[in-house]
Amino acid sequence: MTPQLLRRLLLLAAWLLLAAGPAHAGSLLFCDRPASQSTQDKGRLLLFGDAVRQLLAQSGHEAAIVARAGLDLGRFGIRYSHAGISLKQSPNTPWSVRQLYYACDDEQPHLYDQGLSGFLLDSHQQAHAYVSLLLLPPPAEQALTAAALDRQQALAVLSPDYSANAYAFSTRYQNCNQWLAELLASAWGRLPADMPPRAAAQQWLQAQHYQPSNVEVKYGFMTWAASLLPLLHNRDHPAANLAARQYQVSLPGAIDNFVRQQWPGSQRLELCTRGEQLVIHRGWDNIADGCVPGAQDEVRQLG
Repeated sequence: MTPQLLRRLLLLAAWLLLAAGPAHAGSLLFCDRPASQSTQDKGRLLLFGDAVRQLLAQSGHEAAIVARAGLDLGRFGIRYSHAGISLKQSPNTPWSVRQLYYACDDEQPHLYDQGLSGFLLDSHQQAHAYVSLLLLPPPAEQALTAAALDRQQALAVLSPDYSANAYAFSTRYQNCNQWLAELLASAWGRLPADMPPRAAAQQWLQAQHYQPSNVEVKYGFMTWAASLLPLLHNRDHPAANLAARQYQVSLPGAIDNFVRQQWPGSQRLELCTRGEQLVIHRGWDNIADGCVPGAQDEVRQLG
């Protein structure tokens, strides 16, 4: 294998592993490699976690859909790679994030409650840390909180088979963001009891016009190469999509759009770190790259 081909394969892996859960320790190609962060970076992320937790505590809400910028995918126009539900009444610690967790040791996905600071520490962003929060209207929040805290209901839409690039409308595999999308369906839809839970959830999502993210693969050989990489699969994707070099997968951006469509009264906040500063942005557009604050954004000191 030439160095150029290896670089392209690793680039593809970074692109397609964007939906990986936190316990893969940074890259599903290197399961045992922890996030490489300096003591200063870790300290800044801990302060960032405290700021996010404080904002949630002051919000008057019981839950928030939270997404982090885990892998650095800015070159693909993708900021957020991994989402879960931050719960005030979490059985772990207040505002812990309930999410799909892929355990490298036993090669199984699990339901996992992770403290908010730990959730942010799993980020592989070096210069800036980003987090997105969705705050829901009371009926939506109450239903989602109940579904997320009901372990049996949350597990009912958890697949035993993980794929980072799972097709959004197949029950063959699942990634972390797909689990969240299906939990939204379980919480908000009146799903038929005579269908398997995941099939019923996907049927409801399609009926509600859920649009997964469309990831385009530039080179045809990359679609073939994906099937050779760990935790990537092609067999669940429609042949027409593969021929067109497209993967339709659930990403935080797709979940944001769906929540906004279903519940127009939802609010979105985005927070990021800029050196020792915290930038808070309110709205459905993203903070500018580099965590550059806009005229209406709030800037505070961390800590």
